[in-house]
Amino acid sequence: MAKYTKLTDADIAAITKIYGLKITRFEPIDGGDANSSFLLNSLKSDYVLTVYEKKTLAKVDRMALMLKHLAKSDYYTNQVISTPDGSCVVEYHTKPVILKNWIPGDTLRDTDQKDYRSIGEAIASLHQIPAPHLIPTDHPYGLVHMPKALGHGFDLEYETWLADKIDYLQDHFPRDLPKTFIHGDLFDDNIIYHHGQFQAIIDFGDACYYYKVYDLGSVLFGACMENGQLDFDKAKDVIRGYREIGELEESERLAIRFFTIYAGAAISAWHYLNSNIRRPDEAKKDKHKLASNRTEQIFQIPQPEFNTILG
Repeated sequence: MAKYTKLTDADIAAITKIYGLKITRFEPIDGGDANSSFLLNSLKSDYVLTVYEKKTLAKVDRMALMLKHLAKSDYYTNQVISTPDGSCVVEYHTKPVILKNWIPGDTLRDTDQKDYRSIGEAIASLHQIPAPHLIPTDHPYGLVHMPKALGHGFDLEYETWLADKIDYLQDHFPRDLPKTFIHGDLFDDNIIYHHGQFQAIIDFGDACYYYKVYDLGSVLFGACMENGQLDFDKAKDVIRGYREIGELEESERLAIRFFTIYAGAAISAWHYLNSNIRRPDEAKKDKHKLASNRTEQIFQIPQPEFNTILG
């Protein structure tokens, strides 16, 4: 994670004073590409402080309300800590900040785990929760946004590839599928394990009311790839776990390959725009290529072969 915001002891003290907390130590946390997070230790509890680099105060406030909605539905993930006056989000140096409880463990990106069925179960449980009020009705970096990555000329080969994938997605989009409350960004750094046991899915910053099978495509692309190839055993376990808790229509099952390609192409466009065009980052300038190569690998898997993961 790029440490866009570097907080000093004085910064931490100023922020946590708003919450009435006294912190004994803090350290940066590796994680997502659009925020900076810190682990805070106090004598009583541990917390995660997240500074959002690219989201507006209104969007972060909406995300905090989503987390509260999940808590009311008994869905286990980070819980928002409110200030004494009841605010879920504070603003520090013009950037939105949220304080959440700390969930102990490691991300799937940092550890090798065997239990992938629990991931599918957790996704299915999420999909049974009614969508909260004012949730976005389109994916924040989905198909309607992907053309924004075209026409910049930074990587012409990539833009040609992306234009071709956008055409494919538009021409084959299976629109008559169920929608629900989805996470929208199920990559391995948003999945927590502790001592080999699945703990939680975190970071609902891209949650929306959208096609529920998008989450399955997202997790297959974001958490079930090994050395740039789809790991069929991991993918099978995710789908099995999902189907133990939630139902999938036949049309949804057959659309999982499409949405895996969709999720890969979408995140590649996001990386291209954010790391090369909007905010150039030398360390991340090739992440779109990694994502596009993995997407192409999925694209080349014949539908009948891909369907073997469905059980």
